Amino acid sequence: MQPVNRIALRTVVLAVLASAIGACSSDLSLSNVTLVPKPETLMRKPDWATFSGGKNDFELRPITAADLVGPEGQCGAAATGQAAGFADPTAAGGAPPAAPPAAGGIALQMTECDVVRRAGPVEKIDFGANDRGERTVVLTYTRGSWPGVYSFAGGRLASVERAPDPPPAPAKPPKAAPKKPAGM
Repeated sequence: MQPVNRIALRTVVLAVLASAIGACSSDLSLSNVTLVPKPETLMRKPDWATFSGGKNDFELRPITAADLVGPEGQCGAAATGQAAGFADPTAAGGAPPAAPPAAGGIALQMTECDVVRRAGPVEKIDFGANDRGERTVVLTYTRGSWPGVYSFAGGRLASVERAPDPPPAPAKPPKAAPKKPAGM
């Protein structure tokens, strides 16, 4: 048992000695400790809160006629043809099939046609003008993956509201119990 105790004792002594030598090589003074922050660092914005891009990264492209919804709730002919994969809608033997809705969400500042591409065919559409003379459009979807009331001003999505609840289904009258034949 004594040789095992000697080996354990030697291991402990070597570990303590290595720690002591390591401590001597490091700076243990309190000269690098700052208890009171410097005034110029108090008002500075942290690095994670700054944006490294430029102002042009936030500019929206101008609205064109292809970005606006028509009276039937369809986008311009060029946009519809491109979305469905046809250069000419009549080239495929009539009207092109409806393109499936584009993947992704809907965000403020999207164009009218961007929302229609994402949400699908419009169920109800209202046109108007605001007090500044800008075109206003309200698209209502009660079904689908993105139900809601989408309000546009100047061709860009300005607000989104929850879709109105569908009307309740009419109650079915209860079925009368079938009559049993008298002979049974």
